[in-house]
Amino acid sequence: MSTSTRWQWWVGLWDHREHPRVLGLIRLLVGGVLFYDFFHIGQLGLAETLWAAPAEGGISNVMDRSSLPLILKIFPAGVATAKGLHFALCVSAFCFAVGCFTRVSGVIFLLLYAQSALIIPLGDRGIDLLMRNVVFLLLFSQCGAWGSVDAKRKTGSWFGSGTDVPAWPRHLLILQLVVMYFAAGVQKVGMDWMPMGDFSALYVVLHDPAVVRAGFSEIESLYFLTQMATATTMLFEWSALSLLLVYHYRVTPDRPGRLRRASNRWNFHWYWIGIGVLIHIGIAFTMSLGIFAYAMLALYPAFFHPDEVLGFWNRCRNPRGKKIIEGPVEV
Repeated sequence: MSTSTRWQWWVGLWDHREHPRVLGLIRLLVGGVLFYDFFHIGQLGLAETLWAAPAEGGISNVMDRSSLPLILKIFPAGVATAKGLHFALCVSAFCFAVGCFTRVSGVIFLLLYAQSALIIPLGDRGIDLLMRNVVFLLLFSQCGAWGSVDAKRKTGSWFGSGTDVPAWPRHLLILQLVVMYFAAGVQKVGMDWMPMGDFSALYVVLHDPAVVRAGFSEIESLYFLTQMATATTMLFEWSALSLLLVYHYRVTPDRPGRLRRASNRWNFHWYWIGIGVLIHIGIAFTMSLGIFAYAMLALYPAFFHPDEVLGFWNRCRNPRGKKIIEGPVEV
């Protein structure tokens, strides 16, 4: 393959266009999870505790004037500012989720989200960093073209006109997830994750009162299952890079190769994705890790082409196999 041919292939890959239903679904799910997270902070009465100054009863640890976040240079670091920040986060997250002035509300939410992290850095979780990356990426997509107030306002339908949009944001989301999972796998260097440690990592984790859900007392009789889950998690994360090869095979089906034919015939990536879904469901049921499991699952639609999502929805609507005319799905 010549240099010009490779360049044309590269441009064609990132210039690919597709229906916006997947990007719109990710916006709805990610925005919904983040809205719930901040709304729940209010339900627990923690807004003032997290973002107010110590003198006002808060635990914020960025009170040095020279290192104050921008919002605290504009407004006093008191209870009123903490409540205002919380209210603005909830409103902007909700507007982003429902696609109301998607880019404007997304930018406002992202900036406030970053400011909230700067006010209390020790409370900024890894999942928060990932979600800010995702929201930032979605701002450059046309995720508001489907399932949104913007789509209703512009086209008269909640699901837009069905015009294809650039697919590169979804491709980058896949790359983000692959890198994240693989990096998580290579950083698990403790013996408990290895055969030499009897694959006991999850058994140990599920004995940690700071992590395990209260009342999960069946763990003693499920040691073998925790071993299997530990080994599966390691295999899942270490094999994340293979997903890129699978997608390469999908966009080059006409090239020779037994592995390519087998991959395209059996859709191996579905099994990998299914294992990921089960892992996160297991985390949600057994561990108290906040929004982690739900936020990760909110990104999983990125692994599927919009036509696959449409086909799955049609099969759910019509399990007996009666032919359904394909078109924009209004769900």
